[in-house]
Amino acid sequence: MESIILNNRKRLFIFLLALVAVNTNAMSKLDIGDIPPNYLGENREGVKVNLADNKGKIVIISFWASWCAPCLKELPILEEIQTTLGKDKIQVVAVNFKESRKQYRSIKKQLSALALTLTHDKRGNLGSKFGVEGIPHLFIVGKNGELIYQSVGYGDSSREKIVNILNKELSNKS
Repeated sequence: MESIILNNRKRLFIFLLALVAVNTNAMSKLDIGDIPPNYLGENREGVKVNLADNKGKIVIISFWASWCAPCLKELPILEEIQTTLGKDKIQVVAVNFKESRKQYRSIKKQLSALALTLTHDKRGNLGSKFGVEGIPHLFIVGKNGELIYQSVGYGDSSREKIVNILNKELSNKS
């Protein structure tokens, strides 16, 4: 009888633990209109990168990895967009997602010509706060600090869609 009660307690404990894990993950996903986490990592110089430092600008946050071909296609496009529109209007933060420090350092050297802010999310903690489940995962934060767009993947129509979202936000007077 005592072992049955113990087994039931174990089952209840496991069930509650699973329920908490599911709810925590569900709470982490960002929806349009949400305020994303402020801290985005450290840049190449070791300086903290915060959304609040870009108030009044549009911020594009892209979670990527070196082994992800669509990610490596997307990064130069994001740099081109940032260069065209100007860093006074838009800031791109490219967050390397779940790669070792060694892998990140290697790819960071290869991408050094890109004028993007690079940060590193080795354990995926930042990605989980954003609700990243696949890469590339792109988030666009509007001038008011709220999430205005997000997408997973990168394809032929992605650039046009991103540019349209940015133009709409830039024409917004807020």
